[in-house]
Amino acid sequence: MCDDRLCSDCQEYCEQCDERYCPYCYERHACANTQDPCYRDPYEGRPVREPFTFGLEIEVDGNHDTDMLRNHRLIAGWCPDGSLHHDGSLEYQSEPMTMSQLTEIRRLVERIATDTDNTLSGGHMHISRTGRQTPARWYWALEALDGTQCEALNMRHMTDTRWCELIHGDYCGKDTAINDTHRHTIEFRTFGPWHHDTAGRLDAAVHYMHAMWRFFQKFPVPKLKTRDIQAMSRVAATQAINDTNATTAGRERI
Repeated sequence: MCDDRLCSDCQEYCEQCDERYCPYCYERHACANTQDPCYRDPYEGRPVREPFTFGLEIEVDGNHDTDMLRNHRLIAGWCPDGSLHHDGSLEYQSEPMTMSQLTEIRRLVERIATDTDNTLSGGHMHISRTGRQTPARWYWALEALDGTQCEALNMRHMTDTRWCELIHGDYCGKDTAINDTHRHTIEFRTFGPWHHDTAGRLDAAVHYMHAMWRFFQKFPVPKLKTRDIQAMSRVAATQAINDTNATTAGRERI
């Protein structure tokens, strides 16, 4: 392991060789060459752009169709994840996507099935970073949602899961709902796993994130009041959920 001082939560445990490693020294880890392929940051080398993009970390807990995911053009890479403990578990990282690719990624998610209940996995979402996309703004947006809205958006920061606590001012690490430590994106760890049972919520989740991203882009920091962020968040969530439900009902009638 490298000489960086990390807490135990920042270290991963390798079940193949019983050694610990961290994200910074993974490629020097003894088993790194056995993982196919090494993780590649899909945002690395890409210019920071103003238009909205989103990416998904799709954790699949248990045996599943790895070829289907590995060979899909929207999947940038995959790797083991220390929070997943069933045989065959992997985390997949998508390419940065625009709204035009939402249907394609949803159709892929609809095909994901495992032999476990996926209770330990997550479906973190990354959105493109700009100076107006601050974690504090997003904190108030998420804080405004009620339990019904969170359920419909596949968000879990209102539950007791330790991996995505929503705490004002705490925007760093693997146990926060909003992780502000990435260079090109803001990571939202609040999202639950994406698979065939939750695929119907993906459209609403992305449309909500897109609506709030566009709203924040209109106002320089600090030109927004908390009450305005929260009011917009509730409206955006309701609209995204209703539109998705209507679209889903239309598809089922065809």
